[in-house]
Amino acid sequence: MAEDAKVRDPFEGLDLDNHELLLVGTDFALIRELADSIANSGGIRVNVCGRVQDAVDEAVRTCPTCVLIDLRGTELDGLGILEAFKRSPEVGAVPILLFGAQESERIRETAFGRGVTDFLTAPVPMGEIVSRVRIHSTSYLNIIRRNRTAAAYESLQAELRLANRSLEEARRQLADRHRNPDDLQWQLRVSGLMQIGIELNQIQDFHTLMDRILSEARHLLRSEAGTIFLREADSLRFAFFHNEVLAHRTATGDTPHVSSFRVPITDRSLAGWVCLTGQPLHIPDCYRIPQQAPYRFDSSFDQLLGYRTCSMVAMPLKNQSGRILGVIELINPRSQDGRSLIGFTAEDIRLLEHFASIATVAIERTNLAEGSVLRMIRMAEIRDPAETAPHVERVAGYAAVLFEEWARRRGLEGAAFERQRDRLRTAAKLHDVGKVGVPDSILKKPGRLTPEEFNEVKKHTAIGGDLFTHDPSDVDEAAREVALLHHEKWDGNGYPGFDDGGTPAAARARRSRCLRASSDWRMSSTHSAPRAATRKPGASSVCWN
Repeated sequence: MAEDAKVRDPFEGLDLDNHELLLVGTDFALIRELADSIANSGGIRVNVCGRVQDAVDEAVRTCPTCVLIDLRGTELDGLGILEAFKRSPEVGAVPILLFGAQESERIRETAFGRGVTDFLTAPVPMGEIVSRVRIHSTSYLNIIRRNRTAAAYESLQAELRLANRSLEEARRQLADRHRNPDDLQWQLRVSGLMQIGIELNQIQDFHTLMDRILSEARHLLRSEAGTIFLREADSLRFAFFHNEVLAHRTATGDTPHVSSFRVPITDRSLAGWVCLTGQPLHIPDCYRIPQQAPYRFDSSFDQLLGYRTCSMVAMPLKNQSGRILGVIELINPRSQDGRSLIGFTAEDIRLLEHFASIATVAIERTNLAEGSVLRMIRMAEIRDPAETAPHVERVAGYAAVLFEEWARRRGLEGAAFERQRDRLRTAAKLHDVGKVGVPDSILKKPGRLTPEEFNEVKKHTAIGGDLFTHDPSDVDEAAREVALLHHEKWDGNGYPGFDDGGTPAAARARRSRCLRASSDWRMSSTHSAPRAATRKPGASSVCWN
């Protein structure tokens, strides 16, 4: 989302100083008695829902900080409504407590496996029920507070960047006020490019970089929308999209998600023509392109989103050797006071051309970093044929998906979440790079490993971690942690283990659970002898080597 777009807090109506409980149950007498007892304890507002099928809708309406599902006096096991809550994007992260009779003890394990926060089995003292509701509600409220703080911090950073640029422009304007006003305005806009270039080259994550490039380009030309197509072989992939008008229509203030698609590099499409010829393209009105022009504007995108594209400028992202990495399109310019304009100026196009050169340098820098990751993966692949590129891509993809679900259940979103997800995706690809330090006689042994040989294999975690300890970037830090910890068990008793009295192994292991889950999948889906599973007595998860 563009930095200047207004973001609506999804928890805007939530009072962070009060506990809001939704009590769900079908036995009216039992839930009324329970509701009165909880309400009389003070500090907890209770909403009652007597129809299980309406519970999710009621939760969306009341915005509870905790949900208590009373299974007493009913044949329900609560798992169905639990699944319905977890599927809901609005209330899926709210803590859920199941309260059942003694005979429902059998579903405890299943319920916890499906994401229930707590399980109470009758009889339970009322004081304990109230305390657990308050504990889980407080935890949920603290998560929301942290999210608000992070969002405010991100917003403050964006405001500070804009304020610094404004101050720099004001300083230059005072120093050069005797110059021609038109020349001065051009120099101010060009000087802003220098600061943008510095900031772009400090970004290491590719996704964050591309989102920032699009935001800065829109800010520079005061356009309400923009798109970046990335070149992939003989086609262009629709990769990044901002639209301020559409964002204001959504509840979250974010540009709606649009599925990625590809267009061939031909002169029939606007982006294809720019990529094919390497020349910028300026169209004052996309719906009035001359018939003799080879390219055409595809209006189906506008029709799908209910939007009107008028003016557009498309610029190739071309490196110094002339290779085109992609195309950036900016749509519908505005004046400084927010009025819609027809067409971009010649100065706008010149400015975008300079900006595209700066952006391309930053893109190539991140591509070099990605290339280094791929080379390290290929190096590990040469040593260990089972460590294939598809495997590392699967592990990275599973880790990212699991992290996204973990974050969704906790209401985590925004730029900080996206950076962490992308760092994890990159780091996960390098989880087994330390195997370059394991002898071939062990790594490629066709039979089962001896305990001594397995101890040698275990060293690949420490070897991999050491590869990323010198002057580490944020991605290096994540790669070091994943390489070092991806064989830790969920209870912290895997390897390499930590005996230094520092951070407990279990705390460290929590950070790599997403990767561990996908690694366990690999162990269970392969039949090669060197991947044979071993289990330590009393271990809570399976090791794989």
